[in-house]
Parts: sequence; structure tokens; C-alpha cells
Amino acid sequence: MKTLQQAVRQLQQYTQCIERGDRLLIACSGGIDSMALLHYFYEEKERLHIDVAAVYVDHMLRGEQSKEDGKFVAQFCRARGIQFYTKAIAIADIVAKTGDNVQNVCRIKRYEYFEELMAQHTKLVTAHHADDQLETMLMAMTKGSSLAALSGIRVRRPFAQGEMVRPFLFVTRAQIEAYMNERGLLHREDPSNAKLVYTRNRVRHTVTPLLKKENEHIATHAAQLSIQLQQDDMFLNELAEQYVTQYVKQQASGAYHFEINMFQRMPLALQRRFILILLSYVYKDVNVLQSHALTTSLLTLCSTVNGNAQLHLPNGVVARRQYGNMLIGDIDNEELETRMLLPYEPVRAADYEIVLMQAGTTVLATDDVYYITLTAHEQLYIRSREHGDRIWLKGMEQPKKVARLFIDEKIPVARRQAIPLLVSNKRGILSVIGVRASVYVSDVQQCHQWQIVIRTIAL
Repeated sequence: MKTLQQAVRQLQQYTQCIERGDRLLIACSGGIDSMALLHYFYEEKERLHIDVAAVYVDHMLRGEQSKEDGKFVAQFCRARGIQFYTKAIAIADIVAKTGDNVQNVCRIKRYEYFEELMAQHTKLVTAHHADDQLETMLMAMTKGSSLAALSGIRVRRPFAQGEMVRPFLFVTRAQIEAYMNERGLLHREDPSNAKLVYTRNRVRHTVTPLLKKENEHIATHAAQLSIQLQQDDMFLNELAEQYVTQYVKQQASGAYHFEINMFQRMPLALQRRFILILLSYVYKDVNVLQSHALTTSLLTLCSTVNGNAQLHLPNGVVARRQYGNMLIGDIDNEELETRMLLPYEPVRAADYEIVLMQAGTTVLATDDVYYITLTAHEQLYIRSREHGDRIWLKGMEQPKKVARLFIDEKIPVARRQAIPLLVSNKRGILSVIGVRASVYVSDVQQCHQWQIVIRTIAL
């Protein structure tokens, strides 16, 4: 069997995750994996020209046992002159206040403390190994995740001011046990690792043993496959990022848009990554980004330029196909560009097309039509609402605030900025389109010279 040292050096050849002069902060729970990690880099620090420190976080969930774990790590470090950091965090109190998942809170608070310490260190080092990688990949398969998720734990990624690295990802649990036994090194046991209430523990204790009966080297194979997938994924992501940089534009509202024809010319492998990169601009939630169903839905939306359509995505985000373009973002609240309304030149705004034409011109039965006689030098505009806007409604003795009108008409806050206003430079607001019209326009032609046609665009 290959030794732990050989496995670490093999991964180092692939990734160069540990570099000369690094100041390593090693996350150590006192368990067998992290104790092997800490001992290995302590032994190798002269050869690698690195500094080593250790950190232990007590989540205060196991009483005296977790305190003893911390003392164990502290004693190990003290005996070898290793710098040691520790912090106790009352996780139970936080969970009681927030109602969040215990495991999630533990991770968040633990890594917040790690971030605080990174000012003095270049890399945070964790003891994830090949068996962890196999479990992670299997768990991702059960969730229907993206290729990025299926490729498992990254060897290195940005963290705080430096990086987080996992130099044990080619090391198996059996190699760790052999390393510790050969050196007579002790470690602590966390009884929660045996509890089958956690998905990872169920996979570890019930699924992977069956796979290892088929091939005892499956964890090593999974770790090697993971590296290959990550390298391929990184290359394709870099290509997709070039397309995103070149073709995606961000509007003042924050929404992103691109031409669908351009998108369709890309290979499907790049289309998927293009979508994921764009979603990463909109979302910070990794669980959203890893949704295969979400990516597939957006690819389907981009499969044609014909017709208009839209998807409502998580957290109030909208994806809209409109006139050969795709828009993704908080489109319902997108502020409109101010446009002058000129005769027979349609203006598209939100879900409407607005046209000024001579009164009496034939229109569709479904169109809304306002009639108006324009005074000398009067000009019409389409724009979003502005602070202090008022509209004089029929039957009212004085103008009403548009903000109040939205409240009375129960217009959702998220949509208000996207509702177009028809405005005159002489008479103010003529209509809040799709909501109410002012006293300055009529719904009958009579002797008016102009008609304003408002056509709803089918999405």
C-alpha cells in the first residue's frame, strides 16, 4: 500500500497547494484525520520551508468531552512548540435564537474564527481526505447537482486573505490509520461521527463499505477522478468566463442581459457554464447555483429567439426572453430609461408597447387607447416614477401622489419602479400605464387630434 507521505506528495505534484514560505493554519479537532495532518506538516516543515500553527474550536455541544479534546490538541502543540489558537463558541445559544441547523451554525461560526486568524497566515489547511471525497461525490449524485458539485471538494480555493487547501485529498483513511499506528500517535474520538442521523455518516457507514467490497481502491480512484474533473471544469469555466465578459452587459438596475443568438452559437458545455457564471453574479447561495433543474430551465428558455417568455427564479429573480435578448435579475423592479414618445415610433417599456398616432387610426380590439390634443411645444415621455410624482385623477379635487396610488391599487413594491408613466412636459403625469389615467386624457375620440395606443406584450 502506498504511504500517506507518497499520497500527499503525489497531490502536491498536481496542484502545488503548499508553497515555500507558507504560514499554515491547520484546523485540528483532535480526531485521527486532523492529528495526522498536524503531525505530518510539523515533521515536514523544515523540508518544505513553512511555518505551522494549529486552531481548535469548541462548539460547546459535548460538555467536558469537547473541552478535553481542546486540551489534548493544546498539549500536543505545546510539546512541539507549535503555535496554538482556540475559541469556545456557544452554538446551542445561537441555534436557540436563530432556529438554524446545528451543523450549519457550527461550520459558519468555526470558519468566521478561522477568517479572523488568517491575517497572520497564508493558508488554512483542513484534513479532508480521499474517503471524504468519495462520500462528497456520492452525496452530490443523490442531489442531482451540477458537474462542479459532482467533482467534489476542491484542493484549493480562495479564503479570507489567503487560501484554503486540502493536501490530504489523495490520502485514504487506511493510510491515515497506518501513519498514526506506526508512530504511536494518539487521537480523540467524536461519538457524533457514528450517528446515522447525518447524511454523510449514513453514506460512510452503509454505502461506501459495499463499494469497497467491489474495489478496495475506490476512494483513491474517486480522488483521482475528482482532480481530472476539476481541471477540465476549470479550463471550460475560463472559456465561458471570456464569453460572459465579452457579451453580458449589466443594466443600471443591476439586471444582466445578453443576445440569445450569440448564446446559441456556443457549445452546450460552455452554455451550461455561461449560465452558472451568470447565476453566480445574481446569487450567493451555493445550493441555488448547484440546482440542475434551474440550469436546465434556463437553457430551455434560451433554446429559441421566437416569442417572449419568462421564468420566476428563487429569491424574486426573473429570467425573461424578450425580442431576442435574455434578461436575468430583479427585472420586475427595473428602472425604465426615459424615452420621448414621437409619432409612429413605438416605445417598449416593461410589458407594454406605447405608440402615438393620429386619432382615428385603426388599432386592435385589445389595445387601450387614450385621446389627447397636444398644445404648442408639448412633448410626451415614458419614464419610471420619481420622488414626489402626482397624478390628477378624474373625480378628484387635487392631484394624488403616485406612491399613494400604488398602495391603494395594491401594486407590489417590487414592481412599482418598473411601471411606466406617460408624462407631458406641460401637464405632468398623463397616465400610470396599466393602473390609472389622468383628467388630461380621454377614452373617447371626440375632436382630439392624437391617440396614444397602449398594447400589452404577451410574455
